Parts: sequence; C-alpha cells; structure tokens
Amino acid sequence: MPIRITGMNSGLDTEALVSELVSAYRKKTEKYTKAQTKLSWKQDAWKSLNTKVVSFYNNISSMRYSSAYSLRSATVSDSTKAKVSASSSAVNGTYAVKIEQTAKSGYLTGAQLKSDITESSTLKDLGYSAGNGTITVASGDKVTDIAVTEDMKVSEFVNALKGAGVNANFDSSNHRIYVAAAKSGKENDFSLSGSDAAGTSALASLGLAVNSNADMTMYKAWASYAKNENGEAYITGFDADGKAITNGVYSEDKTKAEMDSILTNMTTYRTTVTNNKSQIAYAKAYQTAQNVSSKLNDTTKETTLKNLLAESKLDGKYVSQDGTIYEQQNDGTYKKKGSDEKFGVSEADLNAQGITLSNADEKLKELELEAGLAKKTTNKDGIEIVEVDSAAVSAYKTALSTVSSYEEDTANADAVDQVKNAADLDALISDLQAEYDDAEAYLEKYSLLNDASFTADSVTAKISNAANVLEDPSALPVSAGATRVDAENAVIYVNGARYEDSDNTFTINGLTIEAYATTGNDDISVSVSNNTQGMYDKIKSMLKEYNTLINEMTKLYNADVAKNMEPLTSDEKEAMTDKEVEQWETKIKDSLLRRDSTLESLKSSMTTTMLSSITINGKSYSLSSFGIKTLGVLNASENEENAFHIDGDSEDSLVSGHADKLMAALSEDPDTVMTFFKELTSKVYDKINAKMRSTTISSFNVVYNDKEMAKEYSDYTETISKWEQKLEDMEDSYYKKFSAMESALAKLQSQQSSLASMLG
Repeated sequence: MPIRITGMNSGLDTEALVSELVSAYRKKTEKYTKAQTKLSWKQDAWKSLNTKVVSFYNNISSMRYSSAYSLRSATVSDSTKAKVSASSSAVNGTYAVKIEQTAKSGYLTGAQLKSDITESSTLKDLGYSAGNGTITVASGDKVTDIAVTEDMKVSEFVNALKGAGVNANFDSSNHRIYVAAAKSGKENDFSLSGSDAAGTSALASLGLAVNSNADMTMYKAWASYAKNENGEAYITGFDADGKAITNGVYSEDKTKAEMDSILTNMTTYRTTVTNNKSQIAYAKAYQTAQNVSSKLNDTTKETTLKNLLAESKLDGKYVSQDGTIYEQQNDGTYKKKGSDEKFGVSEADLNAQGITLSNADEKLKELELEAGLAKKTTNKDGIEIVEVDSAAVSAYKTALSTVSSYEEDTANADAVDQVKNAADLDALISDLQAEYDDAEAYLEKYSLLNDASFTADSVTAKISNAANVLEDPSALPVSAGATRVDAENAVIYVNGARYEDSDNTFTINGLTIEAYATTGNDDISVSVSNNTQGMYDKIKSMLKEYNTLINEMTKLYNADVAKNMEPLTSDEKEAMTDKEVEQWETKIKDSLLRRDSTLESLKSSMTTTMLSSITINGKSYSLSSFGIKTLGVLNASENEENAFHIDGDSEDSLVSGHADKLMAALSEDPDTVMTFFKELTSKVYDKINAKMRSTTISSFNVVYNDKEMAKEYSDYTETISKWEQKLEDMEDSYYKKFSAMESALAKLQSQQSSLASMLG
C-alpha cells in the first residue's frame, strides 16, 4: 500500500473521507470473504463427518459375510494339561484329546570345571594340549565348524557356539558350560562332535563330551561317506554294541576324490538353485504382466494403470489421458502429483491445454475391467457394479515389482533376453524348474556337505575321524558329571488320530491345541460350541458405532440456528475477547449443516434401512424381533431418537431390565440371527455405497457435494479478487482527486502570499 500524506493544505481528513466513500465496495468484499470463510468451515464439517461415515461403511463390510459370525469357543476339561482355541472353521462337538508327549529342546549341562576357571581362561587352562583342532556343531540343518586352539578363551568358544545357532552360556558361579537347541523338537536338536582327534579332546576338556544319540548320529552321518580301496562304502552297518561293520580297507584317497567331486557339483548346483529360482520368478512375473499388457493393447493405458495402482489412496486424485496423476486442491484447482508449484490450475485451463481429467478411482476400475483384473456383476438391488479381483490385482502389482527389480540388475541381462525371446515361455519355465528341482534334490541328498566353506580336505578329515570313532565308540572320552537331554517331538491324539510336531502347538481342523503336560492313560475333553457372547459383542459393537454416527448426524441436522451471525473480520475480532470470538465462531460452525438437504437424505436413507424388514424362511424379521429398538422422540435424549438400544444390555440402564431377546436368539437360532444381520448390513452398505458414487458434483467415497463446494470456493476467490481490485481502483481515484484539490489549494495559497507581499 502506498504511503500518502494528505490534507496538508485543506486540513481535511482525507483518509477518513476516502474510506467512507469506498465503504460500499469494502462491504461487498467483506461479504464475499465471510461467505467464503463460512463455506470453508462447512467443507471442514463435511470432511469430518464423511471420515466417520466411510469408517462405519468399511467396518460393516465384513459383516455382510458368514465368516464374520462363524465364531466358536472351546472349553477344556483340564486346563492344566492344554489350552484350546477354536476358529470359525472348527466343527461344534466334543473331542477326546490325549497328550502322550510334550516337545522338548535338546539340552546339555556341561561337567563342572575347576573352580578357578573364568570366562577369560583358555582351553590350555582346562588341560587341553592337543594343538589345533575342529569341533563340528550341527543345529537343525545348519552345520558349522569351530576351530579350537590351546589359546582359545572360554568366552570365545561360547560365542562361537552361539554363532553356530545354539544357545550357550558359561555359568561362572557353577563353573559349567550350558548348551541348548534354539527350538524344540527332534529336527531342531543339536550335536557337538569332534571333527578330528584334537576336536574330540577339546570337547572333553570343556566338559561337553557326552556322546549323546544326536552326537553319535552325526558321527554315523559323516562316516557314511567313507570309501574303501574299491570306492565302495567302507561302513556297511553296526553291531549290537554300536561298533561299525567295515568293508575292506578304508581309503582316504578314494574318500577325498569322492568328496572333491560332490563339493564341485554342489557349488554348481547352489548357483543353479539361486539363479533359476530368480529367473523362474521373473519369468512368471513377466508372463503375468504381459497377460495384462496384451489385454489393454495400449502402452498409455498400461502406464495409466501402473501409475494408479502405485497410489496408496485415490481420494481427491484425477488422471489425465497420458496417465499423469493430478491432485485436487481445496480451492477446486488441480496440481500434478509431486509438483512444487504454489498454485493449481483450473479444469478450464487444463482443457484449454488439451488435458482432460478423469476421476482416478473410476478410471482405475475401467482399466482393471479391461485388463481382466475386475468383472461386472449385479448387486442385490439389481445395480450393475464393478467387482475388483483383489488377488489378481495384488499378483499384478507384485509381478511389476519383480520384473522391475530383476531387470535393473545388469547381471541378469542374458536371463532377461532368454525370457523375452522365448518361443514358448511355459516350456522355458518348465525346463528351468526341472533344473532347479534336480539341483535341490542333489543338495538335499548331500545336505551335510552343503557349506560353501567346506573343502575336500576338511570334509575328508571329518569322515576319517568319524569312521575311526565308530570302529570303537566306547573309546570316546566322556565328561564326568555332564548330562544330556535329547530333543523330543510333541505327540498328541485327537479322537484317536495321532499327530506329531516339533513344538507343543497343533492346528487341527480349526482347533489350536497348545499342549502343557502329558495326560497319561486318560483323555481330556474339549467342547466346541458357538461363541454366542462373541457374536453378541460383534453386533453390539456395530450398533454402538452406528449410534455414535447417527446421533452426530441428527445433532448436526437439528442444530440451533445462528441467525444473522457471520464470520468476523479482523477489526470485529479486535473489539471482542478471545473467548467471545471462540463462542461466536463455534455457534456458527455448529449450525452449518442445520437442515442440510444432503445430510437429511443420507440420514433418512440410513435410518429407514435400519428399520427395514427381512424375510428369512418365509418369516419377516426386523431389529425389533431381536429386542433392538429406538426409544423414539418422547423417551430418548435430545438428538438420540434414532439410536438403537439392545434389550437386556447390562451397560444400558434404559433397557437393562428388559428380557435379552438377542442373546436368547443367538443361543436358540444363531443361523437366523446371522442371516438377518448379513442382509441388514448388506442393505446399509449398499445404501451408503450409492451415496458415495462419483458424480459431477461429488468425488468417489464422498457423501456430499465436495466438487461443487470446491468450485464455489474457487468462484469466491475470483469474486473477492475482483472486488478488492475495484476497491483499490476507487481508492486510487478518490486519492487522485483529493491530491489535485490539495495541489490547487497550494497554488492558490502561493499566489495569495505573493499578492500580499506586493501590496506591502
């Protein structure tokens, strides 16, 4: 605003005069500014309510299906033996459960070491003097070598055990090493065995030599690779004392040659498994993407589909004909997604540039339908809708990600060309899968050797040591005082059928059974029945959310009128206290949706639907059939006449004394209750869905005319700008006139002074 010095000659308060002269223009500007502010508040009120409507809409979606009501509960005759829960797929009835054995983890308590041994003590301090050796740790399907030396500290050895996949600890108070399997069950058990004589000696010095079943099994596994002078199996069996029955003379050279060949093959097959697995995944993903591409048969459509699927939310978003995503602003204009432009562009300006926008959600459904990712179907009201195949969409998005990731790696260039140029992609995938399966089978067959760090020499040393041990197992050292608990699987019987697993939790035909203790020769009883309380709570929760929503809608519709109250200007606010301003604005905001026709339509649609009747097996039912009713205008609290109350609800003092017809119905005829609420929630869902369809005045998933409001807001912005310019132009015009008057007065005063001086 320019700085003006006025009234110096005339003595007039020019600013006050100009302000009064242009007051009509200022009031016009203020009128439209207040209207725009009021509209903005109304937009905020609708956005808040719309969020709650959409939330309710989403929450009742699952209640349209039987799975939402198929709740089961399970009771156990002896909860000290087992815990049982039932899913919706469990069959009602009584089950006999017998727990023969609970799962255990392999556990080794080492022998007590000398009292002066600490974590910092070395193996030499423990009496180990065999030099360099190797201990093999097998944990589940993981095999790890630990190199031991005389200088190795106890703490270093314990950490090496942990790195090998077992739990380990040195107890400095009891001077023992403890080792346990990471998980329960036989398949997860561990073993500690010497890979050579020095390793065997080290285990004895550490107090961990127990020669358990798991340890001996590991020795036998290694020894199975031993070859005689003819390249045949050196060990053919074991006698009653566990000694190996040998075949000829053990040949280290034959064994080493065999291992060299196997390890070479395993290196090749590991590469095959890694490469083929990735290429197969890429080929299948490429095939999925190409199927969609061929149906669209248009690169622009394909780009648009990809861009839209990449968006987490499509509310307020639009897409141009070239696939560019635009976001609608509060003022109704549009900006490219990610644009750093300060202001958006109007739809008219975009059209002038040849850019046509489509609603993002509607465009996505259109493309999904064309791409075979959705299909047209008819709902219960006979309305044709597009039903998206969420599994197919998810598979397509995953395929796009897989293709992009694989092709970005230049090392895959040849594999990519092989897939893209394949005459028969299915045949190529089949061939790759056959190679993968063969490689996997080989690696599984020699799983004990499947460690990239193994060499023919290191593996042969293990085999030779194992064969030597098995020739006389009784010669192995044993740590006095050490104890070993072998891992066990859990074994249970359900109605006579046997089940075995590595842990104590079983999932059987909809039942989840967690075994705590054995039951001996007796069975425990498990009863499965409908969870009437769970179904009751689900229905109650839905009604509670509905009540909260409908009460707010009723309150907004019946709000007190804010007659002759408009948003305040800055000058008006200065004349009031902050509390007065807050109360004034709150009064206006609370009244914005009073008697709103859109709100009335939505409210009426929901309340009418909730009161509708549904015929089941020839009989008509409504909410009142299950003791669920409104209290009416006369009995309900203000604005709560549309809320529902469940007779007998202990948390509702207004109806808690009534007979609980809903719980009775759930107990006696749960199928009828389920069918009724499935149908009712479907009706309500469809009614809200109809209100949320995109139109020329509203966006998708919006129950009010947000587009129309946005345009109105934009029109106000333009109108206000015009009136502000008029105001400024009129002020300038008046100031110029007053300035001319001041100049004329100044000139007259100057002439008068000159004349006076001449006349003396």
